[in-house]
Amino acid sequence: MFWSVNFPSIPVLKPVDNILDVGIIGGGITGLSTAYYLEDTNLKLALFDKGSIGQGVTSKTTAKITYLQGDIYQKLGSRAKEYYLSQKQAISELLRIIEKEHISCDLEQVSSIIFTLDDGNVSKIKREKELLDSFSAHPFDVFDASIKAGIGVSDTYIFHPLKYLSGLSRLLFSNVMFYENTLVQNIKRENDYYLLQTTLGDFKVRNVVIACHYPFFLYPNFFPLKTYIQREYVNVANVKKHEAYSAINIDSCLHSIRYYKDYLIYGSNRHKLTSKIDYGKSYEKSRDDFKKYFHSSPEYTWMNQDIVSHDLLPFIGEVSPHLFLGTAYRGWGITNGTLAGKILSDLILHKRSEFSSLFSPCRMSVSLFANSFLGTFHYMKVYAEALWKKNNPTYIRINGVIYAIYKDKEHNIHKIRLLCPHMKCNLVFNSFDETWDCPCHGSRFDLDGKLIEGPAKEDLKTSI
Repeated sequence: MFWSVNFPSIPVLKPVDNILDVGIIGGGITGLSTAYYLEDTNLKLALFDKGSIGQGVTSKTTAKITYLQGDIYQKLGSRAKEYYLSQKQAISELLRIIEKEHISCDLEQVSSIIFTLDDGNVSKIKREKELLDSFSAHPFDVFDASIKAGIGVSDTYIFHPLKYLSGLSRLLFSNVMFYENTLVQNIKRENDYYLLQTTLGDFKVRNVVIACHYPFFLYPNFFPLKTYIQREYVNVANVKKHEAYSAINIDSCLHSIRYYKDYLIYGSNRHKLTSKIDYGKSYEKSRDDFKKYFHSSPEYTWMNQDIVSHDLLPFIGEVSPHLFLGTAYRGWGITNGTLAGKILSDLILHKRSEFSSLFSPCRMSVSLFANSFLGTFHYMKVYAEALWKKNNPTYIRINGVIYAIYKDKEHNIHKIRLLCPHMKCNLVFNSFDETWDCPCHGSRFDLDGKLIEGPAKEDLKTSI
């Protein structure tokens, strides 16, 4: 892993006997930010993570702290100004926390740039500049022979995401109980509390915050129907120079750039999970793009999976009485995860929250549901093509159920039932990572069916 840091050791705890005031599921930026805003209260707090604190989605981010996020403002229409203000507030909050708590996280002010390589998108760059001007953001034009058009802003930042999370976690140890390597398997409403059923035991909780990457429920909220998963591939190499900017283009073929010390971090080849399922080929294309544009071989390669709502806004707020959610950040989790911590803590404390209406997870619109049917069609098409083309793994059908059999490089045989336990989507093989991936909602399993990443909560069945 490129981002790495030593987190403080956390003692192994047993389930508490009495009721927790707040149980936070997920130890990334959303979960730790929520705990930070609640720690000075008299509430009894606990944070649960199925792995180690800070080692989930936040550990794979490119960690840009910016409100310049592609051509989002023209896409949001009447909601653009409010979203812009929310991102500005999130940046201010991050800076305030870092300064107040003396968190050493390699914070650096850099310019943010959006650009296009396509003549057809020059007008979109101009429109985004007009909107930013109307917000008093003071964007400037970027001139470079390698691009068609670009604009930038100067009041944005980058940092080391895990150094920031490590600093947050150290602040919380005295007032928050941490339960690492503890999978929350189910949430049940019982009288005036929720019962969290975990691998460590049951916990009674008055307020539950779901701060994991993908919520593992269908009801309430119909979350899977209102979102899709997009994947991008990130490559890093030492280039022995440092540029004080971050950049991202607005074209269909992604190019995302930032620097960390002497390293270049480059994201590319973004796609919906349901539209391309030969993930090994996508990995290789991303690495080839890195070599093509930067004349160097990547030293690290990983993939990010981002949740995107069909109306492009995050889901942050209360989905059911005393059940709270923060997710669907569209790849901009540093600002939105911080913002979620502030909004969710305000709601738990019954305070007014400025942006809670904009991000309400209970909002409904035609756009939130209509696009889900298109995603299903794409998935069925590319999945059928994948089954026809693959020789390893091979697929067999027994009593209407598809099984996959794979022979690895050491000639060991692995067999799994090709059905995700989350919502029964058929899995596809990721030849680069040698994993079984769900193209619907992003769950991942190792060769023998052991769960790597949710929203699934259990391993695959392997018996035939």
